[in-house]
Amino acid sequence: PPHTDLHIKFPFRLCAQGCNAEIALLHTLEWREKYKPFCMSPSSIQRNKVGFIYHRGHSRAGPRQQTLAKERGSNTFSYDVTNAGHTMIWLRPGITDCEQPEMYIRTVVNTVERAVSDSLLRNNGEIGRFNVVMDFKGLSRKSTPSLSYIKKGMLFLQDHYPDRLGVLLIVNLSGIAQMMMKLVLPFVSEEVRKKIHVIPDGEKERREVLEQILEVDQIPDWLGGKDEFRFNVDEYYGRGEIQCVLKDEELVEYRETMPYHA
Repeated sequence: PPHTDLHIKFPFRLCAQGCNAEIALLHTLEWREKYKPFCMSPSSIQRNKVGFIYHRGHSRAGPRQQTLAKERGSNTFSYDVTNAGHTMIWLRPGITDCEQPEMYIRTVVNTVERAVSDSLLRNNGEIGRFNVVMDFKGLSRKSTPSLSYIKKGMLFLQDHYPDRLGVLLIVNLSGIAQMMMKLVLPFVSEEVRKKIHVIPDGEKERREVLEQILEVDQIPDWLGGKDEFRFNVDEYYGRGEIQCVLKDEELVEYRETMPYHA
């Protein structure tokens, strides 16, 4: 079949800079073996007890997904296009702190890992993308990771989840959030920058933007939608999705075995 985003699973396409794909893939396989993004620890799970980040729901199916569904018709591989779309990640850094930055990054990466898996499962293993809605309401210096950890998180995502991001929608862009964005953007590729969009602060305008990609019943009520979901850490991590739970010291062994990521 033609090489479109619907047919290539990982990576979606060759990197724009013409990097050595074999080396990049081997590096990611090594990282997955040593960092274990699919693993958590009891303390990292409790680190997210307020639900500052979680995946839930999905966007509307894009044009390519709708086209694919029509092409397949009623054959064996057809799927319900209403259940397609990119997995949604909801991130509210302002409701937590960064006293344990290593576990903070671990929780973010683990959520991305779960979101990609969810998207692949819903789309017959052909689309593994996610969208992020980042609400900066309540953001303070206490809840902002250090620049070194921000760089580490960005490195993980850009190196090992290439082309997985659909769009990043920013809500409640405060002054401190703008300052943080200025520090972060230099480490973000131009391709990713084009996927970042700031949503207007007005409730009506914000809802209109969100409804362009989401059904209203999938938009949280704290953003003007109808989804009244309340995060429960035990239910979220107790659904059988976290099969790997290790000790904290085991989760940071990668700093010795992969100094590049230390």
